[in-house]
Amino acid sequence: MTKNKKLIELKKLYNQQKEKYKITEHFSYRFDYKTKKLILCYTLPKLFRNNGEVKVKKVHKEKYISNINDKNYRKYFKGSTTIVRDHELFVKKQREQAEKKYNSDMDEYDFRWWVESYCSRTIGHTATAKLLSPLTLKQNQFHINEYYDWVVDKHTESYEIDNHIENGIDWFSEYWKERMSSGRWSPSTCGISFRNVRGFYNYISSKTKGKFPYDILKSLPRGWSDSLRIQTKRRAIDSFEYESIIDFIHKNMNDEFWGKFILMLRLQLKTGMRVSEFVGIRNRNIDINNKTIKIVGKGDLSRTLNFGHEDDQLIWEDLMKKRHKGLYLFHRTRIQKFASQNKRIEIDIDLDLPTTSSYYLQRFRQMRDELDIDGIITSHSLRRYFITRFVKETNNRDLCRQIVGHTSIRMTDYYMGTQIEPTTKTTLSLGV
Repeated sequence: MTKNKKLIELKKLYNQQKEKYKITEHFSYRFDYKTKKLILCYTLPKLFRNNGEVKVKKVHKEKYISNINDKNYRKYFKGSTTIVRDHELFVKKQREQAEKKYNSDMDEYDFRWWVESYCSRTIGHTATAKLLSPLTLKQNQFHINEYYDWVVDKHTESYEIDNHIENGIDWFSEYWKERMSSGRWSPSTCGISFRNVRGFYNYISSKTKGKFPYDILKSLPRGWSDSLRIQTKRRAIDSFEYESIIDFIHKNMNDEFWGKFILMLRLQLKTGMRVSEFVGIRNRNIDINNKTIKIVGKGDLSRTLNFGHEDDQLIWEDLMKKRHKGLYLFHRTRIQKFASQNKRIEIDIDLDLPTTSSYYLQRFRQMRDELDIDGIITSHSLRRYFITRFVKETNNRDLCRQIVGHTSIRMTDYYMGTQIEPTTKTTLSLGV
């Protein structure tokens, strides 16, 4: 198979320009095989850890040049205005920034050093030390690296961690204003990212024994989160929202589009499980004879939930209908739309892959919008509802803690909503 003639000519023009202007940076070009647009190809250094040792490897990068294609490229590779000279400066700048960002001689004065330290830890510290779950680590890595890339691009002085003491609040506010105004993230995602960044800064404080101030973001102006529409206030669903969801379940539980989601929704309401736990239920962890399910939670801690009570008969029967020979109870599917019939159904993708958490969260938001429920309500609100109601009905906090997979009773108490109902007696009988 002969090479594309235009690509050969492009390489020839590039080499001529490279030799003429003594360009030493290494990069190349190609055409996108679909759009035929020109693509600039280059590499950047990236830092990573291997058995605790910091190393640097090359990562391939590409930049699409939307105004140049395989029909007009020749005029951009001529004379002193050749695009090759511009791209030399672009690649050089990108490499200089990357080399500064991933300097292997980093120490505790470098912002990047702390990012690597925080994202490579495996133990978290709250009231007690505990093993961090893969999902928590993944979330940390995403949000902290997003914040890092933005800050060092906008404020070069942020490379030194000490500069965050005076400027961290301003950088943080600017970062989130940009994220919110762009519409890139939802308010709940911004709330999650805020907690990650705050935790990162507090981690630095704990490791430097107070040299780096604790909770530097506490000085944000009053009403800051409200002005950015970041919803950090959490609560359980109330009785009205609960009844609306139950009505929705009865109406749609046999619907081809909603059926799978509603079974997952019922399971979360009945057990208070985390989303990551029930989307990852393996069929081999379901004991048909004893009517139990083994749940693997945070830090790979497991617990067993019983479904042998008469109240559990309906959901157990539906779970058994859902069970199949694949690895996961809730396997990977996609939505298939039939416009002519105005119909949507679930189509199987892979019985050996789990449904993603994002699938459930997206469907939950669809249901929430359809029922006109307060936007502050998330899937986690159902977990809070379960904890609040279970403790209220049984008065057994420790049993509730074990059912929902908490490692401390303090966390269970934190999740509980208000215990005061309109009929609750809130005074003492004094006789006067």
